[in-house]
This record gives sequence, C-alpha cells and structure tokens, in this order.
Amino acid sequence: MSRYPFAMAMARRLVAPFALALLAGCGTTLDREHLNYDGVVSRMAVEGNTPSTSDGPRCFGKSMETGGKASAGPRAKGTAARSYRVGPGDELRFNIFGEEGMRDLTARVDAEGFVQLPIVEAVRVSGRTTREIQADLKALYAVQFQEPWVTVELAHAESHPIYFLGEFREPGVKHMEFATELIEALALAEGLEEDAYLPGARLIRRDHVCTVDLAALLRNGDFSQNVWMQSGDILFAPRKEDMRVYVLGAVGTPQAVPFGEDGRRLLETLSMAGGPDEGASALGDVRIVRSHSATRGELIVVDVAAMLKGDKLDFPLQPGDVVYVPKNALGSWNQAIDQILPSLQLISGILTPFALIDSLQK
Repeated sequence: MSRYPFAMAMARRLVAPFALALLAGCGTTLDREHLNYDGVVSRMAVEGNTPSTSDGPRCFGKSMETGGKASAGPRAKGTAARSYRVGPGDELRFNIFGEEGMRDLTARVDAEGFVQLPIVEAVRVSGRTTREIQADLKALYAVQFQEPWVTVELAHAESHPIYFLGEFREPGVKHMEFATELIEALALAEGLEEDAYLPGARLIRRDHVCTVDLAALLRNGDFSQNVWMQSGDILFAPRKEDMRVYVLGAVGTPQAVPFGEDGRRLLETLSMAGGPDEGASALGDVRIVRSHSATRGELIVVDVAAMLKGDKLDFPLQPGDVVYVPKNALGSWNQAIDQILPSLQLISGILTPFALIDSLQK
C-alpha cells in the first residue's frame, strides 16, 4: 500500500521544531510535560528464562562453570587443580637425567596427540598434564634404565586458542597456557578499547551465543559471570556505531539498520525500512525488544501513531534494539515473541539480542 501518509507525517514532524521556536518567541506557553512524553505505552524489565537466576551463565542449555570449578578447556572436567592439558601443536621439553643424549629434548605434539621420543618412540600425550606425562615416561623408561629421573615442561602452547574480535587492545588469536577464567582471558588481549560497547559484547562457543554478561562482570564486579574459557571460544566486543537496529514486521523492507555514530530514533529508522504498511499495521502497538546484555533487557510498547500526529515525541533507540511493527494489535508479549523470532533468525548475528529472545520464548 502507499506510504505517502507516513512521509507527510514525517515532514510535519520536521517542521514542528521551527514552529515551536516561533511560538516560544511570541511568548506562548508550552506544555513541556506533554512534549517530553516519548510515546511509551509500557516497558518491562526482563531476564532470560533460566531455571534459576542463581545458576549464572548458561550455554547449550546448561550452567557454565565459574571460578573454582572444573573446566573443560586446558583443564579436564572434574580435576580440581588448574592444570594445563596438552594438545596437538604444543611443544614439550623433556629431560631424562643421567642418560647420554637424553637431556633437553623438545618435541611437538602431532595432530593425533603423540610425541616421538628416543627408545620409547611414539607416546600419546594429548589430554594429559605434564605431571601425568612425567609419570607415564618414568614407567616406560624404567624398562631400560634404573630409576630414571624424568622432567616434562610445556615449552610453547598452541593447542587451546581463544579468538578476540573487535574492540580489544590486542585482537587476534591468543593461546591459553593454563586453565583460564574470563577475566584472565581479557588480560591476554590487554583489555578492551575505550569505545568497546559492553552491552553488545558476547562470548561465543561452538557457534552458540552463551548467556554471559560481560557488562555485569566488568562494571558491577559480578564474578558469577567469570566463567572458565574453553579451547576455541570467541570473545566479541563491538563499537557502538557498528551495532544495528532491527526493523521487522509490517514495514516496506524489514532489515538491519546501522546504528551509526549519531544513533537512531524510531521514526527515522522506520522510514529507512520503507515506512509502515499503511492501513495494514497497528502503529499504536509497536514493540521494541531491548538488550542490556545477553541475558537482561526490556520489553517496550510505543505508540507510533501518536508520534506521527505530533502528540508524542520520537523515541530514541539503542544499539541492538529489535523494532516490530505488528499487522494487528497484539494481546501479549508471548504473541509478539512468536512473531518476531522467525524473522529475526533470518537476519540475526552475534550483535542481536537473539540469546535473550530465544530464552524468553522458552
């Protein structure tokens, strides 16, 4: 349907500030309380629908282990000590003291998890700590030597990478040399840049966005978010201007709109998406899903129809907001989430509040 009425309403809103200025110059008294109202019908703070808020961060539907508990990264699950688990690509240094030609040996762990050593030849070391490898070698060399003295050290770690993407002081690939918590991992990249947007920061594990709240950890000291890292984890921290706003539902072209350096307001963003479908959209019941982290956010209902009439001020958006224009008035947020999710899945990425929306649906 035609979108000219929306364009005309937008034009009227552009003229309004000049008219107000003229009226103010003539001494007209303005209803400032009325003008400052931003069209919000309702707003509700929400958290991801986890079994218990005391469970802390979750990934793949399970609670993530935090400081003081076992890790499945360099440390094997169920091990109390923070011991590094050797893997392919690591380089080890061996000493078998008192034996000719058996001191200061170095060997790289091959793709199958073995190292090649004199006499004993191929020895499987992947998944073992240096202390466990030392005990294994002592038993193997005891067949040839009397009470051999064996030492094993990690010379170079390469088997447990963490990938830092975005606004880190040293982005790229870093390798864990011991079981590593999230705070320690951030230190590997020398911390975050000043323009990193913490509410949009995410921990991604095997292509899944985990519900870890980096903003709560770094700003509020919430160490329940200080999870153990795993090999292959990705930490992503965007800039605010790199974030997007998602416009879905009864609009001309549902799309992700760049947030930009100056930010976005609701009417401008709707216009960039082709405007609402005139006569086929419920503008008094526009829904906004806002994320403050992967787990916390707000559900907001705004009256766009009143904004277009000039009765309400435009609504400022935040990075990652999902704006949904329904065809008909919605009875509940459950209905809204059911309608938003399929469209969001088509265009979503790690910058969206997908983890929050997904958990709310469940």
